[in-house]
Amino acid sequence: MPAQIAAEIGRRIAMGELKPGVILPKESEMLGNLRVSRTTLREALKILSTKGFIEAKPRLGTRVRAPEHWNTLDPVVLSWHEGAQDQPHLAEELFEIRLAIEPMAASLAARRASDDERQRIRAAYERMVEDHAAVSDAIEADINFHLEIIQAAHNRFLLPVSSVIRTALTISIPRTLRTFGGLQHSLKMHEAIVEAIEARDQSAAATAAETLLNATYQRNFQAGKR
Repeated sequence: MPAQIAAEIGRRIAMGELKPGVILPKESEMLGNLRVSRTTLREALKILSTKGFIEAKPRLGTRVRAPEHWNTLDPVVLSWHEGAQDQPHLAEELFEIRLAIEPMAASLAARRASDDERQRIRAAYERMVEDHAAVSDAIEADINFHLEIIQAAHNRFLLPVSSVIRTALTISIPRTLRTFGGLQHSLKMHEAIVEAIEARDQSAAATAAETLLNATYQRNFQAGKR
């Protein structure tokens, strides 16, 4: 229950309904509106505080914090942005994170991946090649491919970013599928990444990842801006 209440308030903040600087209602008023126990409400507010969404100050009340304080890489916080009015802009920002991270991850995977991990990346690619009865299966196969590469990079600081990459892919892949009608257009580019990692060619792996991402970025986010 505290997580549900935190999500309800968090979404209102993420969507701009509760703007930075706004003071939340007094506890008694929130208890009446939400119809939860005092313990539940306080636990929910603690979650929001931990995520950087609010701060409580003596005699001033509980204030909504500006976005620069939010823990935006937290998967819970990312879920609160679902339904935000700036979805296209959010999707582009998430894709820009992919542009910054995935070529480096591919290069590191080419250097550090074990034989088993290279096989898992190849297997993930082969699942992308299969005919998928459901669109959700195609999306999950694509997501799994990219996450396998991040795992194989063996950088502990990249692992927490996996949730951001998953969210970015969850948003961008359906856009790509609508544009191209399937994954076929990008399979060769994905395979180039696999082959470079298998060959332990760091430069080629990074270049192949950049080629794939730039092609997708141009098609999904830049075409309408020309």
